[in-house]
This record gives sequence, C-alpha cells and structure tokens, in this order.
Amino acid sequence: MKSWIIFSFFISTSALAQVSLQNIQTSAAIDITAPLSFDNSEDNKLDIRSAELVFFGPLDPTFDAVINLAAHNEDGEYHAELHEAYIGSSKLIPSSRFRAGKFFLGVGRLNQFHQHDWAFISPPKVQTEFFDEEGVADSGGEFSTLLPTDSYWDITVGVTNGYTWGHAHDAGKKPQVPVHYIHPVNFVDLGEAGAIQWGLNYLGRTDADSVQTQLYGLDFTYKKTEGKTLERLFQSEIWMQIQSSPNMDRTEKMGAYFFPQMAVSERQFVGIRLDAFSELSRTFVSDGSKQDNLEYGFVPTYTFKNSEFSLFRAAYGYNVQTFKGEDDVREQKIEFQFVAILGAHPAHSF
Repeated sequence: MKSWIIFSFFISTSALAQVSLQNIQTSAAIDITAPLSFDNSEDNKLDIRSAELVFFGPLDPTFDAVINLAAHNEDGEYHAELHEAYIGSSKLIPSSRFRAGKFFLGVGRLNQFHQHDWAFISPPKVQTEFFDEEGVADSGGEFSTLLPTDSYWDITVGVTNGYTWGHAHDAGKKPQVPVHYIHPVNFVDLGEAGAIQWGLNYLGRTDADSVQTQLYGLDFTYKKTEGKTLERLFQSEIWMQIQSSPNMDRTEKMGAYFFPQMAVSERQFVGIRLDAFSELSRTFVSDGSKQDNLEYGFVPTYTFKNSEFSLFRAAYGYNVQTFKGEDDVREQKIEFQFVAILGAHPAHSF
C-alpha cells in the first residue's frame, strides 16, 4: 500500500511538472549596435549591447510569472544580471492586475520597454538624465485597475525599495522615502484613423542623503495600423525633474522627445526624433545669475523590418549644447543596429 502511494505521488508530480513545463514560454533577444562618432573614434566599434533570455507563462489558473536575464557590455566585459523576476495576476481581482518582485517601473513609455523594442536606437537625453540608458528597474509591488467609466482609464500605482536608482551593481542604501509612483492612462479608439494612448506620471523618492527627487511627466502614443503594418506612429514624452535637500540648492530640469514615424512599405519605416533638454535652474558660478541653456538634437531613423523576429536600423544623430556665454558644443554620429528575436516574444500593451 505504501509503495502504491509513493508511486501514485511520483506519477502525479511528474504529470504536473510536464503540464507546468508546457506552459513555459521562452524568448531570447540579441541587440547589436555599431556607432560611428564624428568626434570620438574610440567608441566606433561593433558591440553586442545586450543579450536577453526570458521565461514567462502561467503558474496556475490564477498567477503568472516572468524571469528576464540579461547580459550587458560594460567596459569590455559582459555582466549577466537579473533584469526582471516577478509574479502577478490579472484574474484575482476583477478589472485589475498586480505584480510583485523586480520589474521596470510602470511609468512613462520607454521605461516600460527593453531597448531592442524601442522605435529608435539610442535613448534621448531626457531618458538618460532622469532614468537610465535603458530604464529603471526595482523590487517592490505594483497595482493597476481599470476604472468603471464610459471612457477608458487605467490607473497604475507602485511602491518599490528605492535603495538604488538606475543601473547599479551594489546594494545601495536604505532611502528615507522609497520610490512611489502613479500613472493614470487614457485610451481613445479612433476607429480606422487609429488609436491614442496618453498618460500622466508622478514619481517620488528621498534617498539616504536626504535628496528628494520628484518627477512629473506626460507620455503620448498614436498608432495607425493596416493589417500587420504600423502605418503611422507618433510617440512623445515630456518630463520635469525637481531635486532638493537641506545640503543643496533646488534644481529644476526639463526634457522631451518627439518621434513621428511612417511606413514607406510593408517592411520599411522612416522617422525622425526631435530632442530637447534644459537645466532650468542653471546659474553662472561667478555671480549666481541665471544661465540660459538648451540641448537639442534631431535623429533621422530608417528601419527595415525583415520579419517580426529580425530588423535592421540606421540613424544619424546631430546634437547641439548651448550655454549662454559659452561656445556651442556640437556632436554628430551615425548608428547601426541589428535585433534578433528567438522564440515567442512577450506581447506589449499598445
């Protein structure tokens, strides 16, 4: 009898394991870039910017899970790290979803996508200054709910540890106030004309050194598709950052990017990104008076999408830094990118 119970348990466990493995989906992504800078030839080399491996799928009828492992080239060495690992559900609470673990914060547009999923190659200044080269991931919890209104309103709130901000390889320090954010999003279906999604953003954090950071933002996305072809795309984000502490003067910075794109054929797309960034509180060291400044640029971009699993992209970047009383600084570069997707890539909302 005891042997039969053990045998039955083994058979049941094996069957459940097989079902669980069948539910797991895997995806891998390779992001290869090659910048050709007009000003700094040391950066002119082919580089595997990142390689990612993702496991995702349902745990059971209620919960789902995602594990994302990534390797990045840092100073000539590849460092493998955990990008995301979280458990969530959209079935436990009606019209709501949540996730707990490590994930990219649910704010803005670019911060919720991996770089190989962006519509352009390099990040705009506003992204690198306020977030990171790719985005900010942290450990905590996030909850989203669809409001019972005639118009579509989806509200996301989250609280994460906030020990570090952006890309870090250390444990960081316990903040005085952890990262907290809210992101209400509205969706408008325009029928044959396409669809619009726009959202408001607020994010706050006070680090261990009493530096309080507040971010206010607006993200906007318009898409028009014909069949499987994205005929028109307009994507933009506008952010303002305010920082203050007892030991430093209040700083205010503001930045934005605007990216219109159109399809010229089923596989070819052209777009141009316009960037702007300014440190509103910048002053002259000599007398403390305001120093007007603006960093702006444009990035024409060509994309050839051979299939949903591979694409080639080329871009030209022209950037100008202007500071009152100083000579302008100009930078130019050409960039190439090749992205390869293996397996079932996780779907993104809109």
